[in-house]
Amino acid sequence: MSETTLRSVNGQAAVSEYRGTSDQIKQSIAGLSDRQLAWKPAQDKWSVKEIIAHLVDSSLVHAVRIRKIAAESEPPFLLYDQDAWVRSSRSNEASLPGLLAAFDAVLACNLLWYERLDARDWERAGLNNGKEVTIADLFHGFIRHVTIHLAQIERTKAAYGERSGGKDGS
Repeated sequence: MSETTLRSVNGQAAVSEYRGTSDQIKQSIAGLSDRQLAWKPAQDKWSVKEIIAHLVDSSLVHAVRIRKIAAESEPPFLLYDQDAWVRSSRSNEASLPGLLAAFDAVLACNLLWYERLDARDWERAGLNNGKEVTIADLFHGFIRHVTIHLAQIERTKAAYGERSGGKDGS
């Protein structure tokens, strides 16, 4: 499917929004120190690095979901325990460039896949708790999901600033 067809199915700004999620993440974290990236506002909350690692994980799950829907007849949703995945990934030990490269790689792979869909493919649906969810729904849902976590990053940065008095101290 061409980018023009992709836009006609999903709206004029959809492709730019999808591609732009990576740049939005990078802009949100620009200039953060290693300490800020690994800091957690509470024991049960994620650090900025953990949020980014979660976005990588969710991108991988998203990739499987959209492909299952395209290839199988009403497949059930692939579910996962996001907190367990984040805990087990040791994201705060990962390099930030590595996490961002992983996000970019999955994003690019999915965009190439989306561009090959025809109009009927966008309407194919899988089942999430008995409710039909189309590939188009997942495409737009991915963008919303990143936006939700960008707001979470901003809250974490603000909480860090309040805790440290605006300084990057201990």
